[in-house]
Amino acid sequence: MKRLNNVWSTFSDEETLLTAIRTAAKGKRKYRKVRRVLKKDKDAAHELSVMLNAGKFKPSPYKVDKIKTEYGKEREIFKLPFYPDRCVQHGISQVMRKKWDNSLTSDTYACLKDRGINCKKLRYNLNHKVKRAIRSFGNKRVYIFKMDIKKCYPSVDNDIMARTYRRHCKDKRMLELMDSINYNGKGLPIGNFLSQLEINLYLSPLDRLAKEVLKVKYYFRYMDDIVLMSDDKSELHQWQWRILNFLWYELHLESNHKRQIFPLGENLSERGLDFGGYVYRKNSTMVRKRIKKAFAKRRHKPKSVPSYMGILQCCDAKNLIDKIVNRDNDMDLSQLLQNKIERPFEGDNIKIEQLIDKPIEVLNFEVRPSEKKPNTDYLKMQIRFEGKKRFVGGGYQFLCAVLKQIDKSNLPFETIIRNKRGYYFDGTINEE
Repeated sequence: MKRLNNVWSTFSDEETLLTAIRTAAKGKRKYRKVRRVLKKDKDAAHELSVMLNAGKFKPSPYKVDKIKTEYGKEREIFKLPFYPDRCVQHGISQVMRKKWDNSLTSDTYACLKDRGINCKKLRYNLNHKVKRAIRSFGNKRVYIFKMDIKKCYPSVDNDIMARTYRRHCKDKRMLELMDSINYNGKGLPIGNFLSQLEINLYLSPLDRLAKEVLKVKYYFRYMDDIVLMSDDKSELHQWQWRILNFLWYELHLESNHKRQIFPLGENLSERGLDFGGYVYRKNSTMVRKRIKKAFAKRRHKPKSVPSYMGILQCCDAKNLIDKIVNRDNDMDLSQLLQNKIERPFEGDNIKIEQLIDKPIEVLNFEVRPSEKKPNTDYLKMQIRFEGKKRFVGGGYQFLCAVLKQIDKSNLPFETIIRNKRGYYFDGTINEE
């Protein structure tokens, strides 16, 4: 494989670094430090070029934050300053990414240009290829081997990562710079711009093993999630043994305990393949349950709806769309597709406990039958609290009973919410 050489001059050029600074700033202009750099971006690019050519650039220490994801997982996020660290990483991507992308097989999809779960190019469309693979088995029984790698990013061996760089580049100054970032911490830090690109490079030998040595016809990898398909269960067990050994001895990684070989179900009562945001079965493709819940929750947000509709249109979700549409007073489906949804209430959600015994102004309200508890009502109320618009919701029956009797032409009105064996408006029930 031909390696890149003499790329340092291109990388350290002021025009390349200026493009890197502007690219790194996308979506981050709300931060004061980013705006400060952008005001003098040409000066910053010149200063960064001088710093790199003089060999004075050294990666900054990471700032570590622990966060809990929406799926309940706790992760350590490693943060670097925008300038110069993140700008330098974007600059490396400018000159190396094409070479890195071309070295990957067509069976990996994450964090790569023109590839993805539902991209336009069918060759790199994960959803299309999985459904086509399942159909190709016809009436045969399909078996799935599904696995993901245990703590993939933190477990990456930095020495193997350094050798991976040398398979693609032989420019000494460029390698020294990439090594300084690579050895700045153990493994690949979650939060680094380059980490998602580097994990694809790191696992590329595994892709080659599966496709070129084991001759696996249906092999898919999305980051560290791996799926293999076959109509021969014993063949999958052999592949599993070879892959686990390769991970352990060659890449110093291991699979987590969730790996499993199982038959693919034919209908909703049988187990499906949960992969890439969808649940695949022989006769249907459904969206993942978490995405269903998120869509129902965010259906009033104009910026969110087109994204969810794009996901749902690539699977069997007609009934789900109809159900969500009907929840919004028989809203026409074209309104969802044309991004015409208006959120009925403004501001942030607030818990009713924070409003007890404090003056509020009721601006608008909606009372409808509860979907979870029969014969009860659900309340959503727009208020002004401490000078800001907020909204509160819940099954507060005393409040619902009062609001049902109020003519909206009398809005707004000021009141206080009390709590005594249930929430109620001040003066609406006997408090003795």
